[in-house]
Amino acid sequence: MDTSLFPTRTGARRLLTALLATGALAIAAMPAQAQIPAIDFYVGGGLGQSNADVDDLQTPNFDDEDFAWKLFGGARILSFFGAELNYIDFGNPGGDDATLDYEGVAAFGMLYLPIAMVDLYAKAGVARVSVDVDPLNLSTDDTNFAYGLGVQVKFGQLAVRGEYERFEVKDGDLDLSAKPSLFTLGFSYSFL
Repeated sequence: MDTSLFPTRTGARRLLTALLATGALAIAAMPAQAQIPAIDFYVGGGLGQSNADVDDLQTPNFDDEDFAWKLFGGARILSFFGAELNYIDFGNPGGDDATLDYEGVAAFGMLYLPIAMVDLYAKAGVARVSVDVDPLNLSTDDTNFAYGLGVQVKFGQLAVRGEYERFEVKDGDLDLSAKPSLFTLGFSYSFL
């Protein structure tokens, strides 16, 4: 049985922590929503596949792809503009000699094109991505530009969304240059 699609024990702890944080954000957003009715607060999550896209790692049989997940919360300030925060676990792509543990947080500005029940959107912002290289005990953090495109279909307060996001990680000391990307299918719940 291929277990690469299932999160590890550490990944499960991170998922639980991120779910609790998202729940706290949702509870905190409820009173704010009552005070500012024009702003639409939302929370959600997604599952998908990441691609590590590492240029300089010389590892035999390296598989760039792995299971990934994300949690997000945001505010849609106008029908065409909003902001969003994300926590992303890119999974553990690896090969014979090394495994990468990617995770990150991102802040995006969102531009929407609403068409009836469908929203097309683009997002741009910054992300801080952490990479740990096992078993070499190397790690790096990099804050860089990130962007994405997506579509969501709304069903009342619920929405189903598909997204593509791209990030960048560079570290001269480790000689690491990566452009991890993420495809996810997810959901969101709006409080408005």
